[in-house]
Amino acid sequence: MHDEMENIFGQGGKLAQHIEGYAPRQQQLEMAQCIEKALAETNVLVAEAGTGTGKTYAYLAPAILSGQTILISTGTKNLQDQLFNKDLPMLRKALSTPFRAALLKGRSNYLCHYRLEMAQSDPLQKPHYATLQELVEWSDISKTGDLSESDLLEDSSVLWSKVTSTVDNCLGQDCPNASECFVSEARKKAQESDIVVINHHLLMSDMSLKASGQGEILPSADAYIIDEAHQLPEIATQFLGNRVSSHQLQELCRDSIREMEQDASDMAKLHDYADKAESSMRSLRLAVGDKEHRTPWHLVLEKLGVKAKLDALMDDLEGLAEQLEIAAERSKGLEQCHARCNTLIDTLEIFQKNSSDDSQVLWIDIRGSGFVLHATPQEVSQHFQKWMDEKPTSWIFTSATLTVAGKFNNFTNQLGISDSETEIWPSPFDYKKQSLLYMPTIPVEPSHDNYNDHIAAIAKDVIAHSKGRTFLLFTSYRAMHSVADALKEIDGYPLMIQGSASKSSLLEEFRTHGNAVLLGTNSFWEGVDVRGEALSCVIIDKIPFASPGDPVLQARIDGLREQGGNPFSSIQIPSAVIQLKQGIGRLIRDPNDYGVLVLCDPRFLTKPYGKLFLRSLPAMPITQNIDDVEQFFVARQT
Repeated sequence: MHDEMENIFGQGGKLAQHIEGYAPRQQQLEMAQCIEKALAETNVLVAEAGTGTGKTYAYLAPAILSGQTILISTGTKNLQDQLFNKDLPMLRKALSTPFRAALLKGRSNYLCHYRLEMAQSDPLQKPHYATLQELVEWSDISKTGDLSESDLLEDSSVLWSKVTSTVDNCLGQDCPNASECFVSEARKKAQESDIVVINHHLLMSDMSLKASGQGEILPSADAYIIDEAHQLPEIATQFLGNRVSSHQLQELCRDSIREMEQDASDMAKLHDYADKAESSMRSLRLAVGDKEHRTPWHLVLEKLGVKAKLDALMDDLEGLAEQLEIAAERSKGLEQCHARCNTLIDTLEIFQKNSSDDSQVLWIDIRGSGFVLHATPQEVSQHFQKWMDEKPTSWIFTSATLTVAGKFNNFTNQLGISDSETEIWPSPFDYKKQSLLYMPTIPVEPSHDNYNDHIAAIAKDVIAHSKGRTFLLFTSYRAMHSVADALKEIDGYPLMIQGSASKSSLLEEFRTHGNAVLLGTNSFWEGVDVRGEALSCVIIDKIPFASPGDPVLQARIDGLREQGGNPFSSIQIPSAVIQLKQGIGRLIRDPNDYGVLVLCDPRFLTKPYGKLFLRSLPAMPITQNIDDVEQFFVARQT
């Protein structure tokens, strides 16, 4: 059986014949053989494959050759696009094996003809009429309706939600545009395919819908391959629970009015109630405050006026629901608005009663544009294990960062995976030769007022030796901006700061300059690939412990403490180790890369838990002397 993988991944094999510069890697071959076996024997496999293993081809080749229907889930839509548009076509050519593949995203990625028509007739969208007309023309020529294929809408565009559908507002088979629906077409293709590329949000959305008895989105499969699996527990937490947003409430009110004007224009009372409900939602928005943060719901409910505003909103929604019930027989759109209104009332009741218990956490995410109320399960392990049990197929979980000091317990416990095979393939890169770990001496703890001054001083020294070409990764925006201000006087090296432009354009600019310095927070710690000399140094300001202010994390910490557990060692440290490993993974992306990793936090060396972090890193030479950093770069720049 393994001969087949040898023929693909070995010296002179199919990949070597089709990919210029392809070099066989023992880790990649072993991983492919292990996945081939797991698919054949319906096993659960949890596998860590270090950066450079080539894990994408290691799971795609056996998946294609298995002849099974396989769902492959990735962490981001960008990775999805790369798998579908680059990796699968390359393997189709190299393996000379026919298979059908489909790309399936969440419905918010596909243009909805019905919503587009509604937006065109909405006076509030008058400033956007030109763009809406361009979208109409694009929809006539697009084969998929996937808005990422057009450059007409920015990610942050207000039009995005106006021209796409949600589970709430989709009219299904009763939609006048049902025959040309892009979402239906994408799902139909997925049903007919052997390999379906999805993302974790869609996978968890399917799980959540199924758990609530609302059907499912995804086709049935013989196997599931979960890439970037370290992200799954957090994404599962987001989807397994209830939530209601100010945006949903506003959309309901406005959709009710539009549907009324179209099919029940004699029902002016409905218009009044929809206006009243939207006005009540705005009053609640003002009452909860405008400072952007996440906080436990009970703290906000105690604020002056919040309870009264929520009660008023509930009264107005109930009044709107009564009017919609009368109007529901007039059209499918009004019938659906009635169902949406009742669902929102049911969810808001949880927050009105403040009926929190040990199993779920009630919290609010206050944003500049509105708010989202969440009822989130404290643990997802039971839900996820039940879901896996209902799908007794092969499950393969893989990522470059699943272990903490060589153990998988943290990951498997979070998802309730009790019985699985586990494998670790370390990175094939030679970190002893390609890298150096610099741990500068800092006389103060990260909580000290002057800590960021020390980080800025270290950064200036290191950047002088690396000649720019540096990522500075921070655990907070405040620290990032503080150090950015101190680095503004650095001459000769372009300085880029997260938030000053889109992530993709900042990275493109960073690569183009070849000597730039980029400062970023969370989103730059993973999923970023800069090969070659343009990135030769990564500086990490401190151990990336999650913010204790996060309400779900805080509830988990409190819950474990009440049970006599140690949340610091069981929750906070493992999570920080995974995040740190992701950040470090930015440095060496290629066998010819070289670079210096700078870990600034003195706690790596002064605290007992520091050893656990260092044991989770690749085997790199370590120094506390800046002269060694200079020598490292001099040796490689001559």
